[in-house]
Amino acid sequence: MSNFRTTKIYGINICLDDNVYEPAEDSEMLLSIIKVNNGEKVIEIGSGSGILSVLAARMKGIVSAVDINPYASLVTLCTAKLNNVDINIVNCDMLECFRDIHWDVAIFNPPYLPVEEYNSWIEYSWSGGKIGSEVLVRFLNKIQAKRVYTIYSSLDNEEIILRNIKKRGFIVSKKVEKVIGFEELIALELYDKSCTSRARRRI
Repeated sequence: MSNFRTTKIYGINICLDDNVYEPAEDSEMLLSIIKVNNGEKVIEIGSGSGILSVLAARMKGIVSAVDINPYASLVTLCTAKLNNVDINIVNCDMLECFRDIHWDVAIFNPPYLPVEEYNSWIEYSWSGGKIGSEVLVRFLNKIQAKRVYTIYSSLDNEEIILRNIKKRGFIVSKKVEKVIGFEELIALELYDKSCTSRARRRI
């Protein structure tokens, strides 16, 4: 941990590194809506500093934190140790290191700027592709989870995002919006419609 700076953000001690995205308003919005029940299997894609994974672990989730950026994986490990929580940390591209796993909760603060900049590891944290939504759409088409927490920007193609949410059978159960400068951020809680339907039938 001595190689990283440390600070406290939104009530959580975290490690920081120049090669890793630092928590900002998008992280705060997701922190405000994430709910994890005791024993639920959780995956965070793009863990960055690890702040969202730590929150999920504090809520007694069984957490796996994935990031394509090797520096981010080390920083997440540092943050987990700072907060005395157990997190399974994987340096990998999205879900490529997992085989057909169904999660209870999936968390993804995706790169959502409409740019393609991949000259350094940190640029992966904001490069969402030509229209800003490519990485999020890829995630939505791969993830298998009962609940999903994610976020996107008004700079993205909202129509494509919402179309893919619907196509995958998710329903928007919570929506938080915040205007920041020239853009609006939209944080979502999504439920798998099929899981909701099965639960209702059991009642």
